[in-house]
Amino acid sequence: MRNVLSVCLKALLIAVAASAIGLAKNHLSHQPLPIVYTPPGHVVLSGVVVPFINEREARRYLGDPGTIFVDARLEKDYSASHVKGAVFLEPGSKEDRFPLVQPLLPEDARLILYCYGPECPMAEEVAAFLAQLGYKHMMIMTAGFKAWQKQGYPVEKEPQHAEAAPKKQD
Repeated sequence: MRNVLSVCLKALLIAVAASAIGLAKNHLSHQPLPIVYTPPGHVVLSGVVVPFINEREARRYLGDPGTIFVDARLEKDYSASHVKGAVFLEPGSKEDRFPLVQPLLPEDARLILYCYGPECPMAEEVAAFLAQLGYKHMMIMTAGFKAWQKQGYPVEKEPQHAEAAPKKQD
């Protein structure tokens, strides 16, 4: 029993010493890593800084005539329910669909893009596409539609404009 306790104590001392050496080396480095990870507050897409916002911040812009919400989720999910007044533009069909929604998206408008949640890359993909087209005033609601809905914020089931979600033609 004493042998096991001695081995555990030595292992603990080695772990503490190794951690102290690692922390000291990191602290003295020219580019130290943060001890606690902080997610970035924005992304840069084609030279455009696109801030990340939460659903409460996004809600403040609802109803602002200079702001347009862009739903980057799949069409079936957009059709089922979306932020009130949102325009539909998903990554998989953005090139084909953009000419239809372009009249709804003035280049000087503030665009708030969203998809399913923090792990969803679809809003960022659409924002990158729009940045390449010259859009500069964009934000990504990282919490996504589920968080918006959970807060009880306004949603609708039908597109704001018929052009917002045209049906695919065969």
